[in-house]
Amino acid sequence: MIRLVCRVECGEGDASRWLPAFNAAYSRKAGMPLFPGSLNLALGATFDWFAPEIARRTIHFDHAEYSGERDILLATAARDRSDPWVIEVIAAKPLRQSFHLVDGSSVIVELPDPPYGTDQGTKMMP
Repeated sequence: MIRLVCRVECGEGDASRWLPAFNAAYSRKAGMPLFPGSLNLALGATFDWFAPEIARRTIHFDHAEYSGERDILLATAARDRSDPWVIEVIAAKPLRQSFHLVDGSSVIVELPDPPYGTDQGTKMMP
């Protein structure tokens, strides 16, 4: 298991605009319904989606699958962010309200080990 120590950061509200448009496709890929918004979490360093220990835990979501502009890596951020130390977390419920989070709150995100013998990564857990 990988544990990421993060700090809640203010977002721009982009996910609340684009996620409703693509919610059906994202929900299918994630295997659960999704709240139309995200939680931005800042890490202490750049998050390398292509590091072997991360790549085996991610699900590639090609832009052609959801008619979007870019590919997405689920465990859940766009890979071409201008701030690669920030991850965007999407879930079935509003995370800020559900866990009483505010900007600056400390959060630990756990990325479980993928099932043995797979390279598909892990599903997001509600």
